[in-house]
Amino acid sequence: MKILGLDPQESLGSVIAQTYNLPGKIISKGTFMTSEIVDYFKEGDVQNILCAVPDNDDIHEDVAAEAISSAIDKNHIYAEKASTGRVNFKSQSLCLVRYDRDFIKEVNLVDESIAFSIVEHNQLLAKNDLIATLKIIPFFTQKKYVDQVISILAKNELFKTHSLNKKKVSLIQTSFEWQKKSIFTATANVTKARLEALGCSLNKEKLISHDYDTLRSAIRSSIKNGPEILLISGASAITDRSDYIPKAILSEGGEIIQYGLAVDPGNLLLIGKVGNTTIIGMPGCARSPKLNGFDWVLQLLMADIPINREELADMGAGGLLMEIASRPLPRALAKSVSKREKKVMGVILAAGNSTRMGRDNKLLRNIGTAPLIRNTAIEMLKSDLDTCSIVLGYQSDKVADVIKDLNISLILNPLWKEGQASSLRAAINGLDSTYSDLLIMLGDLPGIKSRHINSIIEEHLLTDNRKSKITIPSFKGQKGNPIIWGRSFFHDLSNLEGDVGGRVLFSQHPAAINLLEMNDPAVVTDTDTPEDFKNFLKNII
Repeated sequence: MKILGLDPQESLGSVIAQTYNLPGKIISKGTFMTSEIVDYFKEGDVQNILCAVPDNDDIHEDVAAEAISSAIDKNHIYAEKASTGRVNFKSQSLCLVRYDRDFIKEVNLVDESIAFSIVEHNQLLAKNDLIATLKIIPFFTQKKYVDQVISILAKNELFKTHSLNKKKVSLIQTSFEWQKKSIFTATANVTKARLEALGCSLNKEKLISHDYDTLRSAIRSSIKNGPEILLISGASAITDRSDYIPKAILSEGGEIIQYGLAVDPGNLLLIGKVGNTTIIGMPGCARSPKLNGFDWVLQLLMADIPINREELADMGAGGLLMEIASRPLPRALAKSVSKREKKVMGVILAAGNSTRMGRDNKLLRNIGTAPLIRNTAIEMLKSDLDTCSIVLGYQSDKVADVIKDLNISLILNPLWKEGQASSLRAAINGLDSTYSDLLIMLGDLPGIKSRHINSIIEEHLLTDNRKSKITIPSFKGQKGNPIIWGRSFFHDLSNLEGDVGGRVLFSQHPAAINLLEMNDPAVVTDTDTPEDFKNFLKNII
């Protein structure tokens, strides 16, 4: 192809290389020059037209695009008619798209005039969603390049769609006595919504006690009903292959395909099998509708794609899911914070064993007529927080017992011995995207009242770009608690490790710090030692 300036008569059979605005008529770039078009130029007294002129072996962009499109397998997809050298390929139904990345690369290396673009590998698509685009970039390309691409396509499918099939799915949830039944209702509802978005439904569900023998019996009776997929959501996260869920699968003659997944969130997922039933030990994050590794595994199962270690290992490429994922869920599960919403979740960190207090659990020591942790929970619930949770670990049953009548969600952290960072992870895994901000309250701040919390919330919500702000109360220049973190920091908080809290991030984000000076030392007064406790009680008498 050559770009030449031609008089109107010479331009017949070529393509216009730029747009011309003629009296009463606009001739767009890419228009094929016919006798009728030539007459428009003559009437407009245009003497020279910039044209794309094909060489002897050149073919027009639309002809080339149609030829390549015809060589692509159209099973479960359809192709739109070529226009301006472009053909779009779309899905006929809900499906997964899969391909070999090297095969796509081979097509795109034939010549720069031919470009093929496709969505992510294993992308879930709804009916009529765009899968791929073939574009012939110049107005003409050489026939030999088109033939070369067609010969590559003859060797293998460029991409393949896998329709999703309905499966018989059952759900078992295990619970501790002190956990609110609303947690399990919510988990069941989120699971049903996930399955419905994949064209499936939940056939049976059970709620049982978190007990090994009870779980074994539930697995055995569930499998007798012949589910293709059995989901198990444990009251606590699976810690290793010797935990209740994997152990129960093995005891029923099953196998563990893999424990742990290279997708975050979703690391603590387990996949096993008993007979013809695939069993998924759900990660804690599956209680939330937010995209996680559990979604990807479900999609593969619904598409009848064999699950093996190689397939699971491949998920690690692109498996770090942050605020925006490259492979989103269907719109039916998409959640976003509306512009007018300012939802703040509060979480009390109460999992530690308070070693500096000696033998006593400081959270259970009385302040007035009630244990410290109960007073803290009541003040949180009296505040303007939209909802409140508490992370439990050490003596979780005893702590849960003193707040069992309060409207507060319980989050069990089985890794509490690793330190405060594990409790932060547990808290953030329980968040869904309807929450814009997170207030973190330490369980051992006896003087904090709902008025303090409300002042901090008000300050934070009035701050510009609050999702990227950290609002911290202070007293005489000393930073205190509780602290509100905007959504931008959730990922950093969940990646902390060891016995550290969010304060280690302050130095990394100095511009994000939003200090609220308060005239009350309660925001900096904790009770780490028996002496601290004694001093606090002395001051309130």
